[in-house]
Amino acid sequence: MDFILDNKWAFLIVAEVIFWVSTLSFLIVRYWFNLKTLSIAFFVLFIVNDLWIATMGYFDYMRTGEFSAYQIIILIVIAYAFLYGKSDFQKLDHFIQRKVAKWRGLPEPTLTNIKPLYGTEHAKQERRNFYGHLFIFSAVQVLFFFMFGLSDAVSSIQLDTLFEDWYDQKETDLFYKNDTANNVTRIWALILAIDFVFSMSYSIFPKKEKQLTRSA
Repeated sequence: MDFILDNKWAFLIVAEVIFWVSTLSFLIVRYWFNLKTLSIAFFVLFIVNDLWIATMGYFDYMRTGEFSAYQIIILIVIAYAFLYGKSDFQKLDHFIQRKVAKWRGLPEPTLTNIKPLYGTEHAKQERRNFYGHLFIFSAVQVLFFFMFGLSDAVSSIQLDTLFEDWYDQKETDLFYKNDTANNVTRIWALILAIDFVFSMSYSIFPKKEKQLTRSA
């Protein structure tokens, strides 16, 4: 990990390249080659790459003890993914579908434009998205439990020091008998917490529809 952190900017650039390659590969394989099952592999690569970016930011902070421009950039990337990633991906998806149809001489596909949601409907959708994220996180934790079992440290957990024990050390024994599973869990838990804040914020501050101004 030291080598990666010594060259953290280069690895961050590589991760961004992988982001675009995996995204475009997913769409091209799915629509040009019509290999929908294979395209899932690129989607998984996209998710793993996002976790990798978060991992680099976390371990760099643990190494330096400072919240630097590096962490700020990574937080911006994660925040963008939660706030605008889905809608921008949908736009790119529609663009690729139209281009592929044009290149292959096929009729332009009929694409359903999803009506933007506002207010309570938008808040409900954001909560549903978070619940889906929480379900996947929980399912992976169950998988880790059966694969590795709980560590001895779980029996001595103290709630008042849980956060410190979990995040203030480069290596942690919480919660499984496997270092990789523990690191994936605590980094994913941070991402889940950020998702929770963004998703639930719309329940407190509903998204308002922009009012179109009419010229006189």
